[in-house]
Amino acid sequence: MTAPSGTTPNPLEALRAKLAAEPAVVDASAPVVDAATLADEYIVCHCTNVTAGELRGLVHEAGCTSLEEIQRCTRAGGSCGKCVPLLTEFVAIELGRAGIA
Repeated sequence: MTAPSGTTPNPLEALRAKLAAEPAVVDASAPVVDAATLADEYIVCHCTNVTAGELRGLVHEAGCTSLEEIQRCTRAGGSCGKCVPLLTEFVAIELGRAGIA
């Protein structure tokens, strides 16, 4: 999306366009993360500093019953979005373990 003639382009839109045009970079040396076996201290969302243990507590102790509810409580996955696939998988596993999913 381009800015109308005579206006300054939105920096966020410019960044989104730039990132969308670039191919994703996959780091082959990055460790594989298994959502089913994360240690409690593993940080799932670095933007909000939310750990696997905190997420487990929300499901098994606080009674959260959905990914959306957990995201409202923690803001996990709401900033850069990089953690959303892991967060989604992890929460689905924990909800299943709690007999909710």
